[in-house]
Amino acid sequence: MKKPVIGIPCKVRKKEENDLWHRMEVVDELRYRIVRNGGIAIILMPSEETYDFNQSDLGDPKILSEEEKEDLRRQVDLCDGILLQGGDYSCSYEVEIAKYALEKDIPLIGICAGFNNILRALGSNVYEDETLAHSRYSRDYRHDIRIVKGTKLYEIIGREDFRVNSLHTMIADEKRVAPFGKIAAYSYDGLVESFEVPDKKFVLGIKWHPEIMDDEYTDVLFQRFIKACEGREV
Repeated sequence: MKKPVIGIPCKVRKKEENDLWHRMEVVDELRYRIVRNGGIAIILMPSEETYDFNQSDLGDPKILSEEEKEDLRRQVDLCDGILLQGGDYSCSYEVEIAKYALEKDIPLIGICAGFNNILRALGSNVYEDETLAHSRYSRDYRHDIRIVKGTKLYEIIGREDFRVNSLHTMIADEKRVAPFGKIAAYSYDGLVESFEVPDKKFVLGIKWHPEIMDDEYTDVLFQRFIKACEGREV
């Protein structure tokens, strides 16, 4: 069986004052997890004719043209699965890629800001956590979440109580998620940590960053995702 191709939409890198180039980037820990667990990683690029991309994760007001959307769709058609990265910024092209993956039932996983962009693609949104309670920029910090029995995430992790990192400022509560997807995990303060879309092959949004947790469940999560991208039952 051929290895599945996993597309990772690149993220905008904020151009500093003395930079000569405007760069786009992919987190290498995600590329590594795909390759380690049997996939081929490729980068998907924005289709807009501009250097001026969105610089926040509050939602991008840019409306893509039909030509720009079609150019993105042609990229997604090369892929067996899509992985949406985390990051401080989100752009309309990421949401459009998620919409098309949902429409074509292409396996899709979104991490942190990727969670946000899947939710936006479904018709909802996130909001800013003004308390910054979940913004802990640390590799070692962990907090408790509760995984809901009967979900795909529970099948993967195999336990209700789980500890994850927390490096995000945008959050979602139950009323913003439940009408659009099945909630798979809650944080200690009742916020949504993960959701799924049950009528799709594999759609999972998660708020934490498994790619830097290096625990026994990280590879299992990526293996299940890549298995779905191969077209096998999960």
